[in-house]
Amino acid sequence: MFDNIRFPDAESPRADAPFAAVLTFVQKHREALQHAAELLAGRRGASLANRIAEDLSDASTLSRRCRRDLEDLLCILALENVDDFNREEAARFAAIDPASPVVKEICFLTDALRDVLEQADTDHRPASRTRIAA
Repeated sequence: MFDNIRFPDAESPRADAPFAAVLTFVQKHREALQHAAELLAGRRGASLANRIAEDLSDASTLSRRCRRDLEDLLCILALENVDDFNREEAARFAAIDPASPVVKEICFLTDALRDVLEQADTDHRPASRTRIAA
């Protein structure tokens, strides 16, 4: 009934640019993200990175679950839990040689993922303020 109502003065919603930026980053760095996550968190990290890539490839927007998974991945990359000796991350982090080239890659991935997620936060307009296209 109301699905054919048009609002001639309404602003057209732009493409989901934050989602596109996250998707592009994850697609471009998929293998590196999986490798870094596995190195720092084992099978759980690799599974998380893989699930994120799969979820994003099948989606058209950034779901809450995927956003939460991305934040979990960022915590792994940012070494948030390496001081908790009850977690696998502590032992895995201790085994990494600080002079290893993988350290630089992990730092790059951490910074870039944080940037893309922050950009998604600042570019996202609440749905209640989006107007329907004409």
